[in-house]
Amino acid sequence: MPIAWILIFSFCFFSSACSAPPIPKTGLKADQEISSTAKNWFEKGEDLFSRGKYDTALGALDRAISLAPNFARAYYYRGLVCTKKGQYDKSIEEYSLAIAADPNLAPAYHLRGLTYGRKGHFDRETEDYSKAVAMTPNFAPPVFPAKLIKRNNTDGEIEILSQAITLDPNSAWGYYSRGIAYRMKGQWESAIQDLDRALAIDPHHAWAYYHRAAARRAKGEYGRAMEDYRLVLAEDPNLPWAYYNRGLILRHKSLYEKAVEDFTRALDIDSNYSWVYFDRGVTYEMQGAGDKAVDDLSKAMAVDPFFSWTYYHRAGAYLQLDKVQEAILNMKAAAKLGNQEAQKWLSERGR
Repeated sequence: MPIAWILIFSFCFFSSACSAPPIPKTGLKADQEISSTAKNWFEKGEDLFSRGKYDTALGALDRAISLAPNFARAYYYRGLVCTKKGQYDKSIEEYSLAIAADPNLAPAYHLRGLTYGRKGHFDRETEDYSKAVAMTPNFAPPVFPAKLIKRNNTDGEIEILSQAITLDPNSAWGYYSRGIAYRMKGQWESAIQDLDRALAIDPHHAWAYYHRAAARRAKGEYGRAMEDYRLVLAEDPNLPWAYYNRGLILRHKSLYEKAVEDFTRALDIDSNYSWVYFDRGVTYEMQGAGDKAVDDLSKAMAVDPFFSWTYYHRAGAYLQLDKVQEAILNMKAAAKLGNQEAQKWLSERGR
């Protein structure tokens, strides 16, 4: 099975064949004061996007945002354009801007989560997916046939994949896809069992090893997860996400130098893999290498300026360099974004 054949409900959107998740046309609080001119530009961009004219759509959406800087739906669609163009770091930034403008825009959480997953950051993927489901209990990925989605059923994707397995019980794809569906819902053991079945049918399925490793890491089975990452890289030695996630385990085991090696190998393969900069930066901070930590965390911050822990850890790195004022400014930024540890740090110092 080729590596590109990946989970339909998670990754189908990343191909040109699948449409965007629907979002409300009216009633969004963030849209109440949007001018008619801005809405006209947005509708033009939405139409161009639906016809696959992504560059032209982006221009129209840019015009809409220039007229209405808090236009959540425009940021959301600009994120869709970036996703279709393979600009995943930029799409995360756009979905984050949409969420900042309208914190109740469930599809933005959903697609930001899928994009995090596309880049191997499964903790954030699961967190965003959970938020989308919490906001919209009937939520199911839009690529499912409508007739198969039951209302008031948050496990719609698992039901559909179970039906597919019943029709073809020897399909590695069916078990593989349902395994990831279980993983996204935090049902680690069920995920591992399905991925085991997929690998029994197709023992060279690198992505199945990869996602089984993610489930095992979430369960705290670090040794078995490390073995799965070894098997992933045996099948595909150029998969940056495998190096990245293995690096996270090595850091958890306090093997900082080896973790940095894996993070660096991931960046050698994909220099745009922004979350590696964050985690390598945190690892440098743990090693006491404040200058390297500041450099990496600044690169991560340039992509996602709304992640409070980047500011928090950069503050720690500045303290290592005796740059107290820079540290305070970063702690304040983290606190403003709701980071409780930063708030506690400032409160204890009367800041």
